[in-house]
Amino acid sequence: MVKAKRTRHPQASDLIGRWEYLRWEIVYPDGSVTHPFGDAASGSLLYTADGGMSANVMAGARPLLSKANPRAASVPERARAFDSYFGYAGRWHLEDGQVAHEVTVAINPALVGSVQWRKATLRGRTLTLSVEEPVADGLRVHSLVWQRPRRITSTHREPRSRRTAQRRKVTR
Repeated sequence: MVKAKRTRHPQASDLIGRWEYLRWEIVYPDGSVTHPFGDAASGSLLYTADGGMSANVMAGARPLLSKANPRAASVPERARAFDSYFGYAGRWHLEDGQVAHEVTVAINPALVGSVQWRKATLRGRTLTLSVEEPVADGLRVHSLVWQRPRRITSTHREPRSRRTAQRRKVTR
């Protein structure tokens, strides 16, 4: 018999480690739903045991800049790069079922020095961080959904040809 996974508020130890982005959806007061960076977005969320955190999301298929040095790219190119990426880092802690992200660095300077509160729910290996945002006709709800990657049980291994060559040397 398979146990049904229940949704619960995570403990700090549940959050520590790396999470992979699944989706970001915004539900508007009229029920419509958008995905800010589209269906091909990717990202990473990291919580460290010593209280550090980093959250990054980018749109899929971001165009390359015309110059290797971003400062040499045109202003419209840089604006498109900014608009297709979201990220910040800082400190974190849990309080009453919410995670607080104390932002110290961010792509958006307006976030630096802020505390971003997110309702945190955990269901199996899936973490949802959500926040309500007031808009003219009510509240819209942002939900960022992350999944714990499966653990890799083996350590780095050299390519088979190199291992085979080393074994041959030992046996001769």
